[in-house]
Amino acid sequence: MRKGWIVWGIVVAVVGLLITIGGGVALLISQTASSLDPVAEAHTPGTASFVAKNVTYKVLLVTGRRGPAASSATTVCQVTLADGTTIALDGSVQAVSTEAANTESIGSFDALAGDTSVTCESSNDGVRFVVDEEGALDRVGTWVLLGGVIVLLAGVGLILGGVFMKKPAR
Repeated sequence: MRKGWIVWGIVVAVVGLLITIGGGVALLISQTASSLDPVAEAHTPGTASFVAKNVTYKVLLVTGRRGPAASSATTVCQVTLADGTTIALDGSVQAVSTEAANTESIGSFDALAGDTSVTCESSNDGVRFVVDEEGALDRVGTWVLLGGVIVLLAGVGLILGGVFMKKPAR
């Protein structure tokens, strides 16, 4: 056994765990803020209309304690941009999906400045969905979360290397 590798692996894994927790907390704060004060909101099946800026917007499904249960995997939305183009968002097909507290991401889109509408349907009617600007906390939180997982895996690799790697014969 290589005790040094094991000790460093534990230290790196603990740091990775702390970084991962920090990224998760950042995403939780961002999604909670978006559910409390969104740019637009509506209930399924329904349409949320707003005047967009040239930024990226996220669409979140918000489940309440007394509302119907739903999943973003059974939610589809159609975004109509200011120039008339449409974008389809399917909650079951996302590059990065986040779920924090009572919110789940459905998807995101890059908007054009002007009148924009988001129409969503879910397997359960009456579920609230919100549209909000994707902020720096969203982007940073996602990258910190990913980085924390990578550091955590590196720590586990060091621990396993220390346990299973044999010292060279002299």
